[in-house]
Amino acid sequence: MSHQVTNLPADLLEGFAIEVFDRCGLPREHAEAVGKSLVLANLRGVDTHGVARIPGYVGRFGPELVNPRPRFEETSRFPWAVAIDADNAMGPVVAEHAMKGALARAASFGIGGATVRRSNHFGAASLFALQAPPEGCIGIVMSPASKSLAPYGSREPLFGTNPFAVAVPAGRHAPWVLDMATSVAARGHIRLAARRNEPIPEGWALDAEGRPTTNAQDALGGVMLPFAGPKGSALAMMVDIMGGVLAGSAFAGAIRDMNTDFEAPQDVGHFFLAINLAAFMEPHEFAGRMEEAIARLKSLEPAAGFDEVLYPGELEARRTQTRLKEGIPLTPEVVKALVGVGEELGVPFPYIEAAAQHEPAARE
Repeated sequence: MSHQVTNLPADLLEGFAIEVFDRCGLPREHAEAVGKSLVLANLRGVDTHGVARIPGYVGRFGPELVNPRPRFEETSRFPWAVAIDADNAMGPVVAEHAMKGALARAASFGIGGATVRRSNHFGAASLFALQAPPEGCIGIVMSPASKSLAPYGSREPLFGTNPFAVAVPAGRHAPWVLDMATSVAARGHIRLAARRNEPIPEGWALDAEGRPTTNAQDALGGVMLPFAGPKGSALAMMVDIMGGVLAGSAFAGAIRDMNTDFEAPQDVGHFFLAINLAAFMEPHEFAGRMEEAIARLKSLEPAAGFDEVLYPGELEARRTQTRLKEGIPLTPEVVKALVGVGEELGVPFPYIEAAAQHEPAARE
């Protein structure tokens, strides 16, 4: 089934997103942090965590479930670590702040850590791990989510899809980046399939009765499954511990669903770690070793059906360059939702202007 998409230049889309969150009452620098993070997710191809999230984020300001002007409270028990009370801030805002704090500590102590409590959905975890490589650090980010995933052996949900990300400097190459949910697939893919009335692959989810299903709508009413059975289940609980139990935020099923629960704030927690390469070896030596590791991987003979062997993060880096040139593809459903948000807040969506200036970008 084909879906008509229109490519929109990243700068126009980012400008729209920033203006939307500015109208929601965020300080300009906070609006920029949110808008840029969403567009960067789209540039990397993580469209489920890109501008399609704008309507959901905006919808939580009306009932005052997100604080547009938070005051962070920081507590430091050790000089290399900080615990942050986010005051119910937008997730991308406090995540960027927390990772900067971890990196500043890593510059002084070789390692820097931060936990965050009382936050909200922060988007794609890799965006904040990627703050580390330019600073000569490895970045590690984790964040639990609202319950949708059944632990191994259970038919009831307890954990979220609980993403974690790692970003590593790779010398002359784009950073090595792991960014994964602990479910077989991100829940956003199921929402998208449900909107399009499309089936999902077997093994992604169970329905409300605990039976395997390929019906996306039934899957949304049921539970996600962890990847690799007990392994994914254990990793989901690890993220729950680091970003929930340790962070002092909600854990073990207590995080509220941002899409369906409008009774109270989400109470999401996050965990950030920055490791300074210089604590172990000279950064240029590490760069050379990473280049050699990647060269060995790239020299492998591709399996049947593959043109080359890719390292984690390579495809996303390529996609970023492509989308910077060709624009970010938006489906009609996303465009319609963004136009509606823009009309509600008095922010014109640049769709018509983009279509006029970039006619070749419209395609099937």
